Amino acid sequence: MIKSYAVTITEIDDEGEAARQVAEKVASFPLMKNTMGIAFAHPEFVSSGVYARVAAALPFPLVGTTAISHCAGGAVGTYMLSVLVLTSDDCSFSCGMSGVLPKTGGVKESELACACYEAAAGKLPDKPAMAFIYAPFYDKPYVGACLNALSRLTGGLPLFGAVANDDQSASLTETGARVLFGGEAFDDRLAIAVVSGPVEPKFHIISATDESMIMPRVGVITAISECRITEINNMNALEFFRSVGFPVDDPSNNSGLLSSIFILHINEGNDCVSVSRIPHGVAGGGILCGGDIVEGAVLSVAFNTQEMVLETAEQAAEIIKKGNGGGTAIIHTCLGRRYGLLSDPMAELELLRGALGGFNCVAAYANGEICPTGVAGGKADNRFHNQTLVACVF
Repeated sequence: MIKSYAVTITEIDDEGEAARQVAEKVASFPLMKNTMGIAFAHPEFVSSGVYARVAAALPFPLVGTTAISHCAGGAVGTYMLSVLVLTSDDCSFSCGMSGVLPKTGGVKESELACACYEAAAGKLPDKPAMAFIYAPFYDKPYVGACLNALSRLTGGLPLFGAVANDDQSASLTETGARVLFGGEAFDDRLAIAVVSGPVEPKFHIISATDESMIMPRVGVITAISECRITEINNMNALEFFRSVGFPVDDPSNNSGLLSSIFILHINEGNDCVSVSRIPHGVAGGGILCGGDIVEGAVLSVAFNTQEMVLETAEQAAEIIKKGNGGGTAIIHTCLGRRYGLLSDPMAELELLRGALGGFNCVAAYANGEICPTGVAGGKADNRFHNQTLVACVF
């Protein structure tokens, strides 16, 4: 069994005071034999040196990411640092950091991710039960390839986590998005925390509502190029969307694309898995998306609206609470969903905090979400998501 505790601070100027506050709070927790922490922090906690000082004051390893906003320990904020403390007598934790990830689009990254996992898992006394993964923000669709490689290596071990973010993540030259590991912060490495022992996580995913679907199952993706959709129904993707009246022609005003969600319905045997992608715009004669695309998937289009974001967040909270009197809930919700909230960007986090008051709930924004779409026969179908709320509950 894993017990969890949360500590949050807003002290961003005085490194010593911030470290004192966190260390004092952690010292009050009844820590068990094995402990680790998952940290989330606004990027300015990294640049100010506060995060490194806080990490040095803790007697256990940390993994995590920067996040433009999050909620933890009953608090919701932008300029906030939190540590979710996981502690157990019968579960063990092992954390690792990959080598530098090149921008190859998944090949070398996958090898480094697998090496990182093997090194961390090799230190555990028991068979791994799940792993947390926190990845840097790249413009190449590498995360899906890493998940596929790790799933093959582990036989379908459940993987959960997020891609780092800040408020300038659209620009790789300016972004402060970082992966956190120990007291260090990286923009070119991924962190993995492997968990062994009797933990049985439940995973939940939600993206769009039926009402938000403006074009349900509108066509089949018949050609792709990396993370671009190039053909739908054997027609050039741009021509296809023009034929159904969807605005894709003005490269300076992709308002239709940028406020929409592409949902890929992927047939796998007798099952159909749905995965969301954010369309970034028009590029290379196709539509550039925020992750790998599956040729042959059926495509639906939904709109990212404030009503949809809050309705799906409420649905997620109800699903999490169903059959659970409490526990630990780790949630990642896409930065694109925050943009859909317009003038009320904290509304989703406020809703989750209020609805999940019986849980030790941490919810942080992400630039991409990692979560299984299902676990059957001991094997997880690990997927990379956009525009999605994902939850790990135990």
